[in-house]
Amino acid sequence: MSDITFAIEQQVLTISGSLTRHTIPSIWTTWRQAISADKVTKIDLSDVSNVDTAGVALLLDLVKEQGLSGISCVGANQQLQQIAAVSGVEGVLSLS
Repeated sequence: MSDITFAIEQQVLTISGSLTRHTIPSIWTTWRQAISADKVTKIDLSDVSNVDTAGVALLLDLVKEQGLSGISCVGANQQLQQIAAVSGVEGVLSLS
């Protein structure tokens, strides 16, 4: 069972739940189809309760798919900010 949901509305991707290696496989196919079909300019992470390096990789995949620029991430929790900083990708993800 998935503990993660996402929706894209008006170019804002809202992610809720646990964004980890345990939950990502359950949404992978739907995720790839959605981000390929819809333009995203903002990622709302306010409702993400838990994240690991797989979650950061998923966000980086989205940034790559959308053209590597112009996407901002809002509502990133401290855990996500720390992983991104240690990984050296906080600038790529435009975390706030």
